[in-house]
Amino acid sequence: MNKALKETKLTERFTEHDLRAKVASDLEVGHARQLLGHANEEITERIYRRKTVMVKPLK
Repeated sequence: MNKALKETKLTERFTEHDLRAKVASDLEVGHARQLLGHANEEITERIYRRKTVMVKPLK
């Protein structure tokens, strides 16, 4: 983490749990579930998916 803070534009510290959540949020839920080793997608959705879903307005 220290190397990442020094060599990139990151300003806040992070944990390994944050990295797991990033992977889960960036991938499709089925693929993320497999990588994280969850029995079902509900756990992946509830705990690790942190990105907001962008929707297109009707009008």
